Amino acid sequence: MTYREGGKVSTIRELEKQPKKVDVVLLVRNEVLRCGLDTMLNRISGVGSVAHWNPENLPGPIDLREPGVLIVDIEQWKFLGKYFDLFKRDSTRIVVIGDDFERIDNARLSMLPCDGFLPMSGLSADLLDSTLERTLLGEMPMPPALARRLLVGTRQATSAPVHRSVNLTPRENEALTHLVEGMSNKQIARSLGISTHGAKRLVGSVLLKLDSPNRTAAVVTAIKLGLV
Repeated sequence: MTYREGGKVSTIRELEKQPKKVDVVLLVRNEVLRCGLDTMLNRISGVGSVAHWNPENLPGPIDLREPGVLIVDIEQWKFLGKYFDLFKRDSTRIVVIGDDFERIDNARLSMLPCDGFLPMSGLSADLLDSTLERTLLGEMPMPPALARRLLVGTRQATSAPVHRSVNLTPRENEALTHLVEGMSNKQIARSLGISTHGAKRLVGSVLLKLDSPNRTAAVVTAIKLGLV
């Protein structure tokens, strides 16, 4: 991690190339956790403003400048369902923080907006920085145990493929296979021999054709459709 004047640190190289920094909003009920996140976020050079939403005022209007990240605790996450379409359309990224990820099922994942998961156990400025970077680059960070459980649960719940026409190109099928394997955009790019930007566009095309808001939802949908 690179230390800079003012005590701010960052590994968000892609964001540092942009003139506009990332605004972050915290929707976290626990005051200790909220203050800790605020302190760490203010040390990350790729982060601009840090604002707090009061859970008592939900549901309320969404007013995030682009690009923006909303960090929400797992208890408040359920209130974001009414904003699913809004988050799907704009560039706001949703990161869910908590330690009770075993309670998350595929139904909730498909109904609530989410772009990444941040475990409280082992939480540090480095982990927070990495999670923000990966989320904004189009990846979906999550604990490996959660990823495995979601995929296993989907396979067990799907006794027969749901028939729906999805026409993926050979390249998109390759990208989908790598998504199921949990590869990042950089790893997909390396495997396919293309640029990271090209891999990002390819993954975006797969998500669009599968009508999925994020990478994990795309994998779940692909399994249900019998594509993988």
